[in-house]
Amino acid sequence: MINARMKYIKGKSMKFILIRIISVSIFLVIAYKWGDWKNWRKYYPAMYFFGMGDLIYTIVFNDKPLWDFPTNFLVSPLDELLLIFGCFFPTTLAFLSHYPKKLFSQIAYNSMWIGLYMSLELINLKLGTIEYYNGWNIWWSLLHNTIQFPLIALHHKNPILTWIIALIFLVVIMIIFHVPFTVNL
Repeated sequence: MINARMKYIKGKSMKFILIRIISVSIFLVIAYKWGDWKNWRKYYPAMYFFGMGDLIYTIVFNDKPLWDFPTNFLVSPLDELLLIFGCFFPTTLAFLSHYPKKLFSQIAYNSMWIGLYMSLELINLKLGTIEYYNGWNIWWSLLHNTIQFPLIALHHKNPILTWIIALIFLVVIMIIFHVPFTVNL
């Protein structure tokens, strides 16, 4: 009985490891192939913005998470760093390297990236490698991604305005999902 349970846990952990490796590999390949590596410094502040968004989520929602990737092979802080450096930084580089100038093209381009992120999330959901909590669901993820990609593009042009919008969005999400602002005494 214990051996069967250990095989199940190891098999499940292997699935999590493979999904994480595949996800990181996809974004690294995309960045390698389509990223503007000659001008990476130009995109660096927006990379930090995306990474900071993840760190802010991890800290603010630590006691009341909305989603989680139960990877079971890296401790949580290292897994967050893997996501930031292996997925979010490459995403930002590739995304901004080809960001169009015309509004209709921007809408289509953002939609393509939102579709990519939503497809990967649906795969993770189907495989059980992402879990939702406290009322979060796939529709909230769609809203999040629909806001996230235009904010990354805006940050590249106007970082102060982007931080203001992002912080307002953070407060609204905290209110909607009843995340406390103060300590209960």
